[in-house]
This record gives sequence, C-alpha cells and structure tokens, in this order.
Amino acid sequence: MEKRKSTRTNVQFDVEHILGESESCLCLSHDVSRGGIQLLGTPGFGWGKPRHVWLSFSLPHSGEQPIRALGELRYEREDDSGARLRGYRFKYMSPRERCRFNAFIDQAAS
Repeated sequence: MEKRKSTRTNVQFDVEHILGESESCLCLSHDVSRGGIQLLGTPGFGWGKPRHVWLSFSLPHSGEQPIRALGELRYEREDDSGARLRGYRFKYMSPRERCRFNAFIDQAAS
C-alpha cells in the first residue's frame, strides 16, 4: 500500500549531505517530491548514520541560490547496482525556498 502524499519525479542533481560543520558528502538525487528526496550515495566520510541532516542543492537550470532543507531519514536500502539509496522527508525548508522547490516540482512533473 502506497503511503506517499505526493508524486515522485525522477530528476538528477547534486545534493550536499551535511552531517556537521566539517562532515559532509556529495550525493545524487534519484527522485524528488514535494515532501522529500531520495538520494543515491556511497557510505564513507559524511554518510554516517543520521536521523536528521541538512541537504543543500541547486535546482537544475535555475541559476539561483542553493536551497537548504532539513531532512529526516525515513529509510535506507541498497539498489540493484549495490549503491545506497536514502529517503529523506523534508522537515524544514524556508517558505521562499519551499515555493521555488514546489514550482520546480510542478514544472518537472508536467
């Protein structure tokens, strides 16, 4: 049974996965929705075992400042290639950034 409230859109862009002031790693988005993001990454420095992380990313072709969101880890699993997939629910994103992100999702989904 599907529990999602919003549709996922397959789109790839770089996402900085930030655990702390000096610990982060670069991941790739796998898909996104209004409520969260699924990331493809490789365990190592900056991956850790967080409950919450800051995620920073620039929307493709926007030329605007990066969006920064607080993400809550919902699951982690291995994909067919052996890479790790993590699903994050957005816990916080500024209202202005949320509007930009939702407009991007709407455009990408159409």
